[in-house]
Amino acid sequence: MEVTVEKLIKDFDLEVLVKGEVNKIISVSDINRPGLQLAGFYNYFAPERIQVVGKAEWSFLDDMGIEIRKKRLNKFFSFDSTCLIITRDLEPHKELVSAAEKSKSWLLRSNMVTTQFMSKCTMYLADKMAPETRLHGVLVDVYGIGILITGESGIGKSETALELIKRGHRIVTDDAVEIRAIDGELIGTSPEITFGMLEVRGMGIIDITALYGLSSVIPSKDIKLIIHFEHWKDDGDYERLGTNADYQDILGVDVRKLIVPIRPGRNIAVIIEAAAANYRYSLMSDVTPVDIIESRMNKMNG
Repeated sequence: MEVTVEKLIKDFDLEVLVKGEVNKIISVSDINRPGLQLAGFYNYFAPERIQVVGKAEWSFLDDMGIEIRKKRLNKFFSFDSTCLIITRDLEPHKELVSAAEKSKSWLLRSNMVTTQFMSKCTMYLADKMAPETRLHGVLVDVYGIGILITGESGIGKSETALELIKRGHRIVTDDAVEIRAIDGELIGTSPEITFGMLEVRGMGIIDITALYGLSSVIPSKDIKLIIHFEHWKDDGDYERLGTNADYQDILGVDVRKLIVPIRPGRNIAVIIEAAAANYRYSLMSDVTPVDIIESRMNKMNG
C-alpha cells in the first residue's frame, strides 16, 4: 500500500508548518535523524527517508550562528527529502521554516517524544508498506497457531472452521485472506467488509460474533501452518509418517504445508487440532514420533 505524507499527517495527527508537494509518496519505512547532515556530512545520506528532528538536533541548530544555520538548512533542503518532522512540540527556527518554504518541502510537528514517535512511525510504515496478497481460504487460530485452510470451493473449509469455533478456537477470516509479509512473518487479516462473517453453504452468511461472542473472532494472526483440503483419492500418495516436510511459498516466506484428504466420516476439526498441537510440539522438541518408534524398536532388538 502506498503511503503519502498527507496520510501520515492524518494518522499521526501531525501539525503542518509548511505544506509541500501534494500526494508526496513515502517510499521507505526507514527514518533518519539528520544530525550528521546538519553538521555538513552528506556521505550515505538517504533523503528518501522521513527526517526527524528531536531535542538533540534542535539544540545543535540552536547553538549555531544565524548565518551558519541558514547555510546548513538551505543545503539540507536542497535534497528532495520526503518530509521533516519536529518532535516534542519544539518551536522551529525561522531559518528552518524559511528553507522549507523556499524548497516547497513538508515541515511537520508532533507533540510526541522523539523515540516514541520514531518507534510508532517505523512500525506503522513497515505495516503499511509490507508486500501483500490475497488468497482464497479460511484463517483460524487453533491453540495459538495461525492455520490457513485452503482447498477448492465447497470442500468444507467454512464448515470445519465453524466446528473449530464451537470447540473454543477463533477465526480471523473466511473466504478471502489478506496476507502481508512483515519481517519474515506472514500476517493474515480479514477484508473489512466480511470481518466476523462466515458463509455456510445451504444456510448463508452467519455473524460469528453475534452467535458465539466477541472472543471467537480476532482481527489478525501470524500464519504458521497451511492445511490444504483435497478430495480423497484411493490411489493418493498421502503422508503417513510425517517425515517429509512440504512447504508453500507465500510472498517469499516458506510455510509448512499439510495435505488432508477429505472423505465422509473423518473428523477434520480434530485433525486440525492435532496438527496445531503437533506443530507446537515440534517447536519445543527435536524428537519426532518416528524417532521414538525407532528407539523402541532398537531396544526390543537390542
